[in-house]
Amino acid sequence: MRSLAVAALALAVAAAPAPARADDAPPAWEVRIPDTVDVVVEVAATVSLTVTPGNGRTISRDGPLRVALASDTLTLPRRRYGRDHAVDPAADAPRLELKLTAPAAGDHALAIDVAFWLCGPKACRPVRVRRTVTVRAAPPAPPAPPPVSDAPDAGAAR
Repeated sequence: MRSLAVAALALAVAAAPAPARADDAPPAWEVRIPDTVDVVVEVAATVSLTVTPGNGRTISRDGPLRVALASDTLTLPRRRYGRDHAVDPAADAPRLELKLTAPAAGDHALAIDVAFWLCGPKACRPVRVRRTVTVRAAPPAPPAPPPVSDAPDAGAAR
């Protein structure tokens, strides 16, 4: 009888849901930016970056929000962005449109360094995130050929 009780207890423990792990918790923050961006050579493009706080947290409006860009091959009209460059600087999740141009076809690396202050109910702490985005530059499309007309050219010599 005792072995039956032990077996039943072991079966109940095995069937019970696992306790929540720390990595199942919602993230404290997220930096959303695509892994790759497709652009056309010599055409100005933008990469959208959004800093989103997790539940019960905020991105400090008093502390700095800084985004620094670096690339050996891309043309970057601005290398540093701040909260004042956000689409809506007062937004809870600031979104920045990072400008760039690819001078040649191929894959280019865009290094992004994001620094901000994440605040909880009692305190704020600095956060620094580094990401690399692959910018795939395609050559411009060739110009379209002129339309072909089926009608005979009225001005042609006969």
